[in-house]
Amino acid sequence: MAFLEKAYYRKVETTSFFLDPYEQKVISDIATKNNIDIAFIGGNPDAERKMFVANYYYLPLYEPNYLSVLEFDSCEISHPDVLGALLSLGVDRNQIGDISILDSRVEFVIDKGIASFVEFNLTKIKNEKIQLKEKEAGQISLIPLEYEYHKGFVSSRRLDNLVAEFISTSRGKAKELVAARMVKVDFQTIDNPSYRVNESSLISIRKNGRFIYDSISGLSKKGNYHIEYRKIK
Repeated sequence: MAFLEKAYYRKVETTSFFLDPYEQKVISDIATKNNIDIAFIGGNPDAERKMFVANYYYLPLYEPNYLSVLEFDSCEISHPDVLGALLSLGVDRNQIGDISILDSRVEFVIDKGIASFVEFNLTKIKNEKIQLKEKEAGQISLIPLEYEYHKGFVSSRRLDNLVAEFISTSRGKAKELVAARMVKVDFQTIDNPSYRVNESSLISIRKNGRFIYDSISGLSKKGNYHIEYRKIK
C-alpha cells in the first residue's frame, strides 16, 4: 500500500514489487477508486506474478526498464529448485516474478535492480552448474497449462469438502489444512473451513498442488453435488 500512497500524494512514477493475482486485484480496485493511473507488467501478458507501475510517463511501458528475464539451459531443474536457490541468495520472494520450466531451458523474471547481482552470484542450483544470461526483450516464455480432469461428489460447496475430495483425505484432515492457512482460494488465504467456494475458483493446497473447481453437473438422489474439477499438472 505504501507504494500506492506514494503515487497518490507525490504524483510521480512509482513501481511496486511483484504481486500475486489477488493482490493485483486489490491494488487495481484502490487505484481506480482514487483515479491513479496504473499498469501491471510481468514479462508476459499472461504472467501470474506482476508488478505495478503507477503514474507512468508513457504507454506502452518498456518492461526491461523495470524487470529482467534471466535464462539458463537445463533439463533437470524444477520450479522449487529455482525458487529455493534465489531465496538462498537472500533475494526476497517479492522480488521474483514467474518461473518457467521449459523443455531444455529455464527462465525467470526478477526485479531489474537485483538482476546483475543474481546473474553474477547464482552459478549453481542443486548440484548443477548453470550459466545465466539476460534475455534482451525482457519477455518470459510460458507454456500452456496441462490438466488432469476429474469428477466427484461433495455434500456442499464448503471449502473443507472440496479439499477433502481433491486430495482424497478425510473431512477432518481437510479442516485442519484450512485452519492452518495452507489453502488459498483465488490466491487469497482462507482459514474458514465453511467458506463457500464459487464455481471456476482456483484452489491451491500447499504441498498438494492447485485445482480448478469448474462446475456442479448435477445432484444425486441423496442430495450430494456431482462436481467437475481439474488438477493443474
